Amino acid sequence: MNARIKRSELRPDGNGQPKAQWAYNAIRDAIITMALEPGTMLSEKETCAKLGISRTPMREAVLRLAQEGLVNVVPSGGTFISKISVRGVIEGQIVRSSLELRMVRLAARTYDPVFDKDFDLLMFLQGDAAKRQDYDEAFSVDNAFHQLVSRAAGFPNVWHTIRNATGQLDRVRRRAYPKSGYFDEVVEEHRAIYEAIRAHNEDEAYRLLRQHLDDIEQVLAFVVAEDPGIVVQEENAGILDALLTPRG
Repeated sequence: MNARIKRSELRPDGNGQPKAQWAYNAIRDAIITMALEPGTMLSEKETCAKLGISRTPMREAVLRLAQEGLVNVVPSGGTFISKISVRGVIEGQIVRSSLELRMVRLAARTYDPVFDKDFDLLMFLQGDAAKRQDYDEAFSVDNAFHQLVSRAAGFPNVWHTIRNATGQLDRVRRRAYPKSGYFDEVVEEHRAIYEAIRAHNEDEAYRLLRQHLDDIEQVLAFVVAEDPGIVVQEENAGILDALLTPRG
């Protein structure tokens, strides 16, 4: 079965981005939100037509997605949306927790009130998305919050490193949003982290973020239980469980 991207699932333009970058972002977003389902084939011709691009930027985008493990390119056989890799989820979590825990300490240590309005806006948008049960919006704002922590720490490009390493993890996080109570948990935890950062309380900000990130095991278990067919549990992936989040 071919995976299809609906026009409504794409931004109306590339916001001035190079075509390959635009294609990569659009397809990646569709994979993360499960608009493109694991195991299905990605139609190059159809996707090029809907994105308004030629095959060259499309293939560049697919190459990047393959490097992230989000698609599997079979020579002469087509491009398929990869299933969620448990090992990939854990590896992404190791990268994310290692870098974000460092960022939250720096953000608290050097916090500038100029970021207040950005955090306040995100907290409002996240609360509003929770009320409306808008999963895609909530997930987008969730990521924006973590990106803002890196900006407040003075290292905005660190977020790009995190994002490039967490495609498999993001699919699990996004899939967990329908979980009962998950909306409210995320909003409350983000608010507590923000308040600790504003108060320049490094230890508390670190503790709260570590706790916030530690729930990935529960989230992964939820996804496996809800839809085991979209997950690949590689041998020995469990060995990495103890490394998910630094304890010190």
